[in-house]
Amino acid sequence: LRWSIECTFSAMKTRGLNLEQTHMTQADRLSRLFGLLSLALAWMVRIGEWRAEHHPIPRKKHGRPAWSRATYGRELLCTALRWGKTTFYTHLELLKSPFSAPGRQKDQPVRY
Repeated sequence: LRWSIECTFSAMKTRGLNLEQTHMTQADRLSRLFGLLSLALAWMVRIGEWRAEHHPIPRKKHGRPAWSRATYGRELLCTALRWGKTTFYTHLELLKSPFSAPGRQKDQPVRY
């Protein structure tokens, strides 16, 4: 669990969302910013998962993926926000859909 938390903070700080560049000190504003960045990170990872299903992430020589799911999704999300009106709505629908549970097949419904 600790490693996933470290990766989350790394993605929020230096790998795309630049949380460390803020100069906010008020707790309520900082908590709202953190919530917004958490939502953006979840959206990027969701798009990255979807993209990896259709176009797998290339592997490096040592076997690890060349990019993280967040980076893979950030590229598409940034392009959609800048240029693609129709693709933006596709990505917005992805934000509404839940992640599949680990170890489950894709066609099984998600139960809460």
